[in-house]
Amino acid sequence: MCMVKQMPPRREPQEPTTLDMICQFNKSKPPKFQGGADLLKYEEWKRKLENLFEIMDCPNRYKVALTTYQFEGEVKFWWETVKPRVGEDPMTWDRLLELLDNKYYP
Repeated sequence: MCMVKQMPPRREPQEPTTLDMICQFNKSKPPKFQGGADLLKYEEWKRKLENLFEIMDCPNRYKVALTTYQFEGEVKFWWETVKPRVGEDPMTWDRLLELLDNKYYP
């Protein structure tokens, strides 16, 4: 009699947790951003982040928190004035990019 070894049931891929995304993001040494008037620095920073998110296959819902964690100096102060308050709808990735572009593109 031939015995057939059963394979374990296949698991569906699980959605990454917030901790998974933070760890993966930080391992990649994401660039910090301080704001300022240099358009090229802003564009370079934004492109690096977008490339990183693409490589990570990062869901949009994590992008705002991961991005704003990289803010320092002037842009961090700006973020404190525009970020949603308790009870307001959360900021979307597209809306954050729109606000940043409006601020840093002349």
